[in-house]
Amino acid sequence: MTYRILMLLGIGLLFLRCSEERPTIINDNDHVPPPVSNVVVESIPGGAAITYDLPKGGKSLYVLAEWEQNGKVMTAQASFYDNSLVVEGFGDTQEYEVNLYTVGRNLKRSEPVLVKIKPLTPPILSVLESFDIHEDFGGLRMDFFNTSEEEVSIEVYTMDDLGDWVPVETFYTGRPEGRLFVRGFGAEERQFGFIVKDQWGNQTEMLTKTVTPLFERKFDTELFRTLSPSLPGDMEAYEGTTLSNIWSGNYTANNSIPTDGFFRSANGLTLPAHFTFDLGVVGKLGRYVLRQRGAYISPYTFTYSGGSPRTWEIWGRADEPTSGGWEGWTKLMDCEMLKPSGLPVGQTSNEDVELAQAGHEFSFSPDLPEVRYIRVNILSNWGGVQYVNLSQLEFYGAPGE
Repeated sequence: MTYRILMLLGIGLLFLRCSEERPTIINDNDHVPPPVSNVVVESIPGGAAITYDLPKGGKSLYVLAEWEQNGKVMTAQASFYDNSLVVEGFGDTQEYEVNLYTVGRNLKRSEPVLVKIKPLTPPILSVLESFDIHEDFGGLRMDFFNTSEEEVSIEVYTMDDLGDWVPVETFYTGRPEGRLFVRGFGAEERQFGFIVKDQWGNQTEMLTKTVTPLFERKFDTELFRTLSPSLPGDMEAYEGTTLSNIWSGNYTANNSIPTDGFFRSANGLTLPAHFTFDLGVVGKLGRYVLRQRGAYISPYTFTYSGGSPRTWEIWGRADEPTSGGWEGWTKLMDCEMLKPSGLPVGQTSNEDVELAQAGHEFSFSPDLPEVRYIRVNILSNWGGVQYVNLSQLEFYGAPGE
């Protein structure tokens, strides 16, 4: 009996000790973090870079910037491990007030620290001001600079018969510079309008310019011919295909051989390798379209794969070549076929197929001389194989009579 009493007393003391050693929970819900200090503001295009000293203590979660723009409350934030943040998306160079807060782990904000910023010229205005617009075949060409490499859209408009602005085309770019083409118009004076927008909803006022597009016509493929005999060094055709297939117009042909729907070189080809042909007339080239083999038949298998060209050069001359050498030839363009999806070889998206079926378009510089003879020098193909194939080449511009 005495033993049982002692045992019960021991257990009771053990529970008492455990209850006495429970940790005390500190209620931090009322803690307000201290604000940032020593704030420095540096203006940047369309915004500002803000640096500051963080409060000590480690109880803050992040730093929040808050301001009002176009009637909306905008925010930006940075981890508490960083001592800077960027506020951006301003469409002008006016002065703005920005409040900086530290936010605690309990999500309570510090007292605000008010700073004033004055953004530099926003990217949309810089891009618009950089436009260099000239007439081109069937429309216009537009060079631009985008030094901040901001993602912008460039909207092109023209006037309809009622005098209303109607959209023509929208380009999306984040490149530092580029050249864009707008086509599909006759050789008549026409007014065009241009607006640049960014991802925050800012947009420029419309820039207008009157342009008279240059006359454009497709080069007549009935006049195209292969050279006979072929020039030394030109690639040979695979049995069942001929070079003249690339201007047959039959770009929806199946992939079987023999065919008139595509050209395939003989096996064992070492790149770079080239072929040469005659347009039939001397003319000014504006652009051309390359169509891949199999774009309409098994496009997920044949496009961007195998012998489809990936990088190549276009060369030209006005007089007939008499040898397989390069003397007398002028390089007209360096070309690269790009997949919109950016997927690796062997993976093809719907967007990739849509582009392949529309054809890959390349525009010539307006400063190039007139030519009649074309040499296509293939540098690489998509599959890294020892042959090349393509369906069609279509040329546009101002062919001579």
